[in-house]
Amino acid sequence: MTTPVTVRPVTAQIENSIRTIGGISTTDLAKQFDTPLYIMDVATVRNNCRHYTDSLKALNVDYTVAYAGKAGMCFKLLNLLAEEGLGTDVVSGGEIHTVLQTNIDRDKIYFHGNNKSKKELEMAIEAGIRIVIDNAYELQLIDSITKETGKQAQLLIRLKPEIEAHTHEHIQTGQIESKFGVSKAELIPMIQTILDAPNLQFLGIHGHIGSQIFDPIPYEKLAHLMMDYLIKIKQDTQAPVLELNLGGGIGIPYIEADKPPVVSDVITQMVTILKDGCAQANIPLPRIIVEPGRSIVATAGATLYSAGALKSIPVKSGTLNYVFVDGGMADNLRYALYKSEYTFEVANKADHPATTQYTIAGKFCESGDKLGENIPLPQVESGDLVLVYGTGAYNYAMASHYNLFPYLAMVGIEDGVADLWIERETYEDLNTHFKK
Repeated sequence: MTTPVTVRPVTAQIENSIRTIGGISTTDLAKQFDTPLYIMDVATVRNNCRHYTDSLKALNVDYTVAYAGKAGMCFKLLNLLAEEGLGTDVVSGGEIHTVLQTNIDRDKIYFHGNNKSKKELEMAIEAGIRIVIDNAYELQLIDSITKETGKQAQLLIRLKPEIEAHTHEHIQTGQIESKFGVSKAELIPMIQTILDAPNLQFLGIHGHIGSQIFDPIPYEKLAHLMMDYLIKIKQDTQAPVLELNLGGGIGIPYIEADKPPVVSDVITQMVTILKDGCAQANIPLPRIIVEPGRSIVATAGATLYSAGALKSIPVKSGTLNYVFVDGGMADNLRYALYKSEYTFEVANKADHPATTQYTIAGKFCESGDKLGENIPLPQVESGDLVLVYGTGAYNYAMASHYNLFPYLAMVGIEDGVADLWIERETYEDLNTHFKK
């Protein structure tokens, strides 16, 4: 039975005022692996996967849960997801190359992107990976590759749902002005082009409305819209739709005030709409594909920092208290990009009462290098461990070498065992590609 999604990993406990995750104290993790450190709780990843797989199994439908790899990937994580029966979606040649070295079932890999290169498409076609077409140019490119190679290409078409989802404008993807997908008018001609090409196979359609969405209503609208498309495709082409990809984007709680929808409720509502619609239209229900990313890994992740310098600056409203940590925007860009909120904790004082509001700032040469502002914490001292929750998605994936800062290590923790998933980069690693 799955556990409800919370801000902290499902194994998070407090022992003698020290935060533990997966049965290991954060102080021990800092000693063994140093800081800053990405921590991934395996039990939470498994729990989050099962919110999707259990819901779809209960609905008795053919399905694939394809993890949105852009949220973050490495071999250990992908093999864990394969154990849970998940596939993945990929958006680059690098992600294709990585996934093909893991246990992920190739029949469950979907290649997305609005400007796929010829080389990337060749990689996907050679590996037999499904391709989600974004535009007419791409379809022409795929057709030419299959003619050159004699290989088959399995294709879905990404539609613009034209549904407004209330989330940050940078992570909305379903509106008409989005750079992703094709318009309604383009759909049937593109399907016909695929049907007329001997080396192209039309599998189905794809729709995605955005990310970090709390309102379930847009998902209901998406299901109704996709049902309309299933009917139109049958009427206009008679082509069977074998797969129906509903995208992802269900939100997760970063702070206690966040109230995202329950995954099983959203999935059940969408599939019920589609089941009823297909029965009424006498259309076989396609395989249902969902592509969660953030909701699989975000709450499983936390980042552990060491507090260094402290500053208290008199301002008009009182005192601005800074805590400087040994990481920042190079390992977590989301606050600088979106002002994303997080839950913070002094990991070695986890049950101490909050007494002071702090701005948590990083060590990088940007004034915007902050992780959070007006954060209530116990009195922080240099050497304390600052823990930031909800960092399992898009933090490692969006990390940079700004100020030539090495990428952090990542550990996966399960049943009291810490497994090094990603090695910490060294200064020598940073210079690998430099020419003298």
